[in-house]
Amino acid sequence: MIFLLKRKRFLISVIFLTALFTGSILNTLLNDGQIRQVRFHSDEKGNIVDRPPYAPLTEYIFGSDRFGFDLGHLLVEGAKWTIGITFTIVILRMFSSIVLASFIYPLNNRIYKGIKTIFEPFFVVPQTIIAYFILFSVLWMPLDGFHTPFWLRASFQVFILVIIAIPNLTIHISSEMRHVEKEDFIEVSRTLGSSKPNIFFKHIIPHVYEKWIILFGQQFIQVLQLLAHLGFMKLFFGGTHYPDDDTPPRTISYEWSGVIGGDISYLYSPQPWIVLVPIGFFIVTAICVALINQSIHAYFEHKTMVRLNKR
Repeated sequence: MIFLLKRKRFLISVIFLTALFTGSILNTLLNDGQIRQVRFHSDEKGNIVDRPPYAPLTEYIFGSDRFGFDLGHLLVEGAKWTIGITFTIVILRMFSSIVLASFIYPLNNRIYKGIKTIFEPFFVVPQTIIAYFILFSVLWMPLDGFHTPFWLRASFQVFILVIIAIPNLTIHISSEMRHVEKEDFIEVSRTLGSSKPNIFFKHIIPHVYEKWIILFGQQFIQVLQLLAHLGFMKLFFGGTHYPDDDTPPRTISYEWSGVIGGDISYLYSPQPWIVLVPIGFFIVTAICVALINQSIHAYFEHKTMVRLNKR
């Protein structure tokens, strides 16, 4: 742990993500989720002299959107959804895949190859395409409004984003388990009378759990990308609010991918910051997770070297 605390990239990344997530929770609890807004500026005679969107470093540090909402404040409010939901999806993916892999890895080669053949389509077809076709009818608001509550749509979306990754992850994790199972010390353990549960928990897991931790970080970035892709395709977390043809689609939860998808048209306008700022938050978050993952990987390598030097 001291090794990690000495790495500035690890500390800065953890502090940034923790502060962002904590600030989002506090804004909801203490400020009822309200976001700063300036509708317009007027002179003494009541004439409007300035109106949103406001450029960065004028009214607000990150500028405002077309409604006058502080972009920085808005993205902090949506951070608990983006980071929290991504974390939840990855936890459920990893847990479900590890449980399934623990049942699959001991199977004989013929059955195992058959399962891999069944799961092959999930390796070929992009997860974004699968998720889009399943979620569109649930997340896109009908003309007469949503008929299901937000929590139900959000739960269904989380379920789908977990399920579509389980085949790939299960095969990947089970392959690592099968590789360890072929080691000589496993055969020796069997010869000495160790049971299958004892071999699994005492020998296999200690050899693969570090890879699972690294895989967790990789999955976190992958889920962030998946949410961003769905946002570009106008499918926002918990539902896409689309009242009429004259009003652009809007996110209900201020989740970042929804903010990007709803304002993507501003990328080629005189106010590109409206979409560039949330994209920047997305990129910085992904970079922080990648740096944390790199630091943890370096820690595992350091620990291995120390262990070898002691022999």
